[in-house]
Amino acid sequence: MLKRNIDKIAAFTSLRDKDGTILVRQLITLTEAKSYRIEVSELLIQAGRSLDASFVGSIEVEFFAASNLVFAFPATVINYYGEDFSSFVHTAQRVYNDFEDMQKNSQTDVPESGFNIHVDDNNEPFISLVNGPEAQEDSKIELQLFNSNGDVLEYTKSLGRLAPYQTTFLYPARELDLEVFLQHQVGACKAKFNLRWIFPRLLVGNRQKKPSAFVITHSYYDCSTAIADSNYWRPSEPDWNPASLMIPVKLEGSHFTNIYFYPIYSPSKLAVDIEIYSKEGKLLITTENVLLIVSPAQGHAVVQMREIAENAKLLPADAFAAKVIVRPVGESLLPARVKIALDIGDGRGLPCNICMNLQPFNPPLALKTHSFKWLPLLSDKPGATVWLMNSSPQKNFTQTATLELTFFREKDNAVLKRKSELAPNGFMVITPDDDTELNEFLEESIGWITIISSNAYLTTYYFSNNPSGIVGGDHGF
Repeated sequence: MLKRNIDKIAAFTSLRDKDGTILVRQLITLTEAKSYRIEVSELLIQAGRSLDASFVGSIEVEFFAASNLVFAFPATVINYYGEDFSSFVHTAQRVYNDFEDMQKNSQTDVPESGFNIHVDDNNEPFISLVNGPEAQEDSKIELQLFNSNGDVLEYTKSLGRLAPYQTTFLYPARELDLEVFLQHQVGACKAKFNLRWIFPRLLVGNRQKKPSAFVITHSYYDCSTAIADSNYWRPSEPDWNPASLMIPVKLEGSHFTNIYFYPIYSPSKLAVDIEIYSKEGKLLITTENVLLIVSPAQGHAVVQMREIAENAKLLPADAFAAKVIVRPVGESLLPARVKIALDIGDGRGLPCNICMNLQPFNPPLALKTHSFKWLPLLSDKPGATVWLMNSSPQKNFTQTATLELTFFREKDNAVLKRKSELAPNGFMVITPDDDTELNEFLEESIGWITIISSNAYLTTYYFSNNPSGIVGGDHGF
C-alpha cells in the first residue's frame, strides 16, 4: 500500500480445520495504512467452535488489488503467543498462484532445512505441513536429524493420503529417542516431503511444555547439491568482504547469542570471521577463522558469541553488534545463498531461531541513496525491542544512514514520526517499555514501523524477550 501507492487492497481469509474443511471466510478491505490483526480465536468463535477445545488447522490469507502487488506477503507476520511467550515469523507455506508460478518455483525438489531442534524433558521440535488444493496420494516425509557430533539419524514416516489443504503436525521426538541422540545439545534437521501445489517453505520450531509455548521459524532450501554457475557469487574485489551480515548480540546476565551454520550450502570451503562493534560503530575486536566450513558437510556448526566476547574481555552488560563475514578459501567459490540462524536466549526458556541470508559483495548497492524498510513492533507483550543496524560488506564502510521512521498503530491511522542517524557499522535499539512517547502511542498493542534510509545497508530485527525467559525474534523486510 505504501511502497506501491495502492489505495485499496482486499485481504481474503480462510480458516480450515486439520482435514482441510473451510470453517469460516472473512474479507477485510485495507484502505488506510495502519496495523491490522486477524485473530484465529475470533474466527473460531464465528465458526461456532469452543475456545476451550484444542484446535489444529490452517489459515490462508489471499491479497488482491487492481494493480500489481509484486510481492505482498512480507508485510504479513505469523504470531504465536500466550501468557508467557510471543513468537513470530514472516513467511511460511503458500499456494502457487498459477501453473506458471508452480513451474518456476518447483524446478528443484530438495529438502527443507536450516532450523534448530531442542529435545529434553521440557522441549520438543515440531514440523508443520499444509497440503495444497489437490489431494496427495501416498504422501511421506523423510527426515535427517543431526547432532552436535555430526551423527545422522534417518527416519521416514508415511502420511498416507493428504486431502486438499490438510494440516499435519509432526513431533519427531515422540517417535524417536532424540534425547539420547542429541545428548542434550542443539540439533538440526532436513525434511523431504511431497505435497501438491505448495511452495515448500515450512513453519517449524520447538514446543516448550512449561510454561507452555511455541517458538517458531521457517525452513530453508538445502542447496548442498546445487552446483550450477548460478549457484555461486562472483569473486569479490579487494576492498570488499565476499559476504557479511550485521547481527545483534545480547550477553547481559544469562543471555546468550549463538550463530548457526547448516549442512545446506553449495559445495565450497568457507572461513568465518567475526567483527564486534559498539553502538557508535567503533570496531572493538576482530576474530578471524572462527570456523572453517566444508560443504557438503554432515552436521551443523555454531559460533558462540559469549566465548568470543569473554576472550576479548568485553563487558557482557553492553549491547554489541557482530559482523559475520564469510569468505571462500583457496579455489572455492562463494555460494549464492549462505544462510545462517541467529539464536538469542536467556537460558530459562527457548531462544529465537532467526533465518537470515548473508549479504554478498554487490558494489552497485553502494550507489543507492534511498531504501525502504518495514517491520512489526509487537508491543502487546512485554520485552519488545527493535534493532536497526547500518552495515555493509565493504571493508572501509563510511556511509552514515539518515533515517526517517514512521510508526503505525492498530487503533487508527495516526502516525508517529521520528528522524535519526546511524554511524557506519552503528546500531540503535528501540524499546517501547522504556520510551514513554512510543508506549503511549502504541497503547501496548501491535504496531508497524516503516523506515526510509539514505543508503541500502539498513538491516532490522525485532524481538520479544518475555519475563518467562522465552525469546521470539525475526528480521525485518
